[in-house]
Amino acid sequence: MSLSLRKLLQNPSLRLRLVVGGEDAASIEQSLDQEFEWLHATDMIDPTPFLGPAEVILTLGWQFPVVRSADPSVPEVRLSQERLERMYLDYAALIAAHGVIGVGFGSDVLHQGIPPQLAMACRQHGLILFDVPYEISFMDLLQEAARVLQRDQTERYTRSLRAQKAIANAATRRDGLSATLRETARQLGCGVALYDPLGRPVTLVEAPDGPRVTAAELSPIVQHALESDQRFLSTQVTPEVEAVLQMLGEPGEPSGMLVLTLSRGFDDVSRNVLSSVLALVSVSLQQNQALGALHTTLREALLQLVLSGNVAVTRHLVESVWGPLPTPPLVTLVGIPQHFQAERLMPALESLQATAEFPVFFAQYRGDAALLVREPDAELVLAQLAPFGLVIGRSRADRWEGLELALTEAKKAADFGLRRGTGAEASVTSFTELWREGISDLIDASDAAHIARRLLGAVNAYDAESDADLLRTLRVWLRHHGRPLPTSRELDVHRHTLAHRLAQIADLTGSDLDDFEVRAELAIALRYLQE
Repeated sequence: MSLSLRKLLQNPSLRLRLVVGGEDAASIEQSLDQEFEWLHATDMIDPTPFLGPAEVILTLGWQFPVVRSADPSVPEVRLSQERLERMYLDYAALIAAHGVIGVGFGSDVLHQGIPPQLAMACRQHGLILFDVPYEISFMDLLQEAARVLQRDQTERYTRSLRAQKAIANAATRRDGLSATLRETARQLGCGVALYDPLGRPVTLVEAPDGPRVTAAELSPIVQHALESDQRFLSTQVTPEVEAVLQMLGEPGEPSGMLVLTLSRGFDDVSRNVLSSVLALVSVSLQQNQALGALHTTLREALLQLVLSGNVAVTRHLVESVWGPLPTPPLVTLVGIPQHFQAERLMPALESLQATAEFPVFFAQYRGDAALLVREPDAELVLAQLAPFGLVIGRSRADRWEGLELALTEAKKAADFGLRRGTGAEASVTSFTELWREGISDLIDASDAAHIARRLLGAVNAYDAESDADLLRTLRVWLRHHGRPLPTSRELDVHRHTLAHRLAQIADLTGSDLDDFEVRAELAIALRYLQE
């Protein structure tokens, strides 16, 4: 839709004259530029059943009484001024409520000039009224409207091709992806931003003119859209700027998010251009992802190579592709993502390595992310990892020969941190914290609780059915290392009663309570049964 009354009124050959266009200059300009569907020639008193939502009516006025006839063969009618005004007001109210933009009145055919009551009614109901002179037929207007639409369609098609060609040419440059986004911003007159699968800005191009938004305003919206797997989202960032988000890739496995920030609506040309941009950016990201997948595989192979003892070969390959390999003593970090797969973290770690001023190496390790850094640089790396919400395990390797053990320890520390849960988005657990707290802390609480219920379930059931106190007896007895006298005193029972209870526990669990290993298992089972 590209018809507006301004385009018709500006044609000098039509000699159209604006009669009513608004209460002030600003409203006149807005009314003239308002687009409408088509011009509809009708003299019906109620043409609305046959009109679209936004049209212009062309009429000779046969539906109104002729009080000043322009044709001697048409008799004039005499009506009161009040009744005549009411007829025009009712007509204007009817068509305005339907969404009609304005009225083109063919003057001096039936009525002399334009009835002043029609002008008053149009002004009151916000309708444009323009005069179509006697020499101009309605067919002339319809033909000109068709030519305007044809010219506009040709112009749009040409503009679309020109924009798509410019963007395609930009995509062939050395910095193809960035150049494509810059040219898109220029052609569409909007801001363009590309985000990675973790919701981090990769490229930000500001709008050439008009209001703008910052990365701080956009990033939370992008991260929410990625976390909720929304393929498309349109939202108002500020009262002046709308953001249109389009996921690249597939839900669950996004390759990024393209964001356009608009201060004005999109037309058909912009939508066509955007479709081309999405295709170009998707292809570029797929190529980057394919290269990234190769890098990920290479990194995993290099990690296995250094674990097998081929440090010199690994160092040569790493330094030839990425830069220096950190040297012992090393801090080993294993990060477990909480909201996404480890593969989505790899591009972000590539950026970290590319911008770091110190040597760092990373690779996937047992489905998670492993990083090797020098001890003085560990805190800097942890600070850069904080936004990703990882649960991180940490250990230390003084020599290359101890790297495999250090990675295993860091992995166990990360697993323990995940099971323990701190309530924070990211947490770091050092392996030294685990063995200082005790070996039992390394046990998976969910598995231990299940086994504890199987081992002590019969004892627990007996207590519930017989109102006995066997579990408490077992707990106190183990706490006193199996000594009957202090146990009897704490329980306030006779030692024969204690012996009877212990015999019941041994029978219900099928265990030999004199066996130290059995006592250790029962002590751990009691702990996790209670938890």
